[in-house]
Amino acid sequence: MHKALQYCLLWALAAACHGAQPTLTFCHEDQNSFPWVMTDGTGLNLELLGLVQQALELQLTYVAVPWKRCLSGLEQGLYDGAFAASFKPERLQMGHYPVDAEGHPDVLRRLHTSRYSLYRRAGSAVSWDGQRFSQLSGRVGSLSGFSIRDLLLAHGLEVDESSRDPLALLQMLVHGRVEAVALQTMRGDFFLKANPQLAVRVEKLAQPLEEKPYYLMLSKGLLARDADLAERIWNEVQHQRESATYQARVTAYLAQPGP
Repeated sequence: MHKALQYCLLWALAAACHGAQPTLTFCHEDQNSFPWVMTDGTGLNLELLGLVQQALELQLTYVAVPWKRCLSGLEQGLYDGAFAASFKPERLQMGHYPVDAEGHPDVLRRLHTSRYSLYRRAGSAVSWDGQRFSQLSGRVGSLSGFSIRDLLLAHGLEVDESSRDPLALLQMLVHGRVEAVALQTMRGDFFLKANPQLAVRVEKLAQPLEEKPYYLMLSKGLLARDADLAERIWNEVQHQRESATYQARVTAYLAQPGP
């Protein structure tokens, strides 16, 4: 029997036996990716997908594996979905992204946008125009182990990764221990809003350092056996991402102590 037909029959049998959608298995990277997915089982992607699961009455299970193995497993049909994946053309052979009417990745149905910003002391001449830094000769603070360091190092900057606490990093900035700070925008903005005395001494540059949409990819097998369900999942991701419930969870999660 053709493998695709076997999948479809098994899918239908499971749904009939349990009176509900069969369990979908989604994989994600087994490393901390604050604030989206953490090794302790928390994270905003999981919060969002939990709301999707509830709204669509799905049964979801999650598997944490190295990212390359996650994508490989998606391609092999071991997993029904993989998150969070930025768009790369070569990944189209592994699974599906949500697409718009023109067939392009549908940014409106992303899980999240990951953005980093550069923060400087108020009145500083440090700048970033999207291509190069200027008036920046000292160290740039970055949370230890975060990916933005690669961009900073690629521009020949000296990176200080001595802190894992964004509040401490911003305090280092105002006290002159670093000349600028690169932080995830959601996180940096949250701590400045929570500390108004600090906020008046810090400025965020308008030009993001880096920004990409990240998606829930779904397997070719899932699209083959239930394309309508796949579309409903992606649509619900968009709906729940913009909901007041999810936005409240974002605020609560970012208020927790850092990793």
